[in-house]
Amino acid sequence: MLDEQTVQKLLWHWDEGWNSGDLDTIMSPFATDVLFSSPFVPKLLGDPARLTLEGAGPLRDYVRYALEHAPGIRYTVDGSYSGTDTLVIVYTCHNPDGSTRNGSDFMRVGPDGTVAEWRCHYFREPDL
Repeated sequence: MLDEQTVQKLLWHWDEGWNSGDLDTIMSPFATDVLFSSPFVPKLLGDPARLTLEGAGPLRDYVRYALEHAPGIRYTVDGSYSGTDTLVIVYTCHNPDGSTRNGSDFMRVGPDGTVAEWRCHYFREPDL
């Protein structure tokens, strides 16, 4: 299991970073060769075939863009799940217009203690 110190560090960087709009705080735990995936990657890049970003540089650019284009957005951490080398952060996204969206971010931590993989997920109603 991930130790409590690592879990709390990742939660702090995620929560404090996004809610203060601090790019350096958000990026601090990520490996230089991090793999990132989000449903917003193809939308922001304008390329439906691009589903992931590779490397801290492209991820930093993505996060910077998100911070600049979503001012006033806030997050509440609702809980987390930890595994042997993974953390899932469950959260509510509070949009400036008053709407909310639930999500979960999966982070895999490498042997060096940095986040090697980050994948974002958003709630979707089942198509039953």
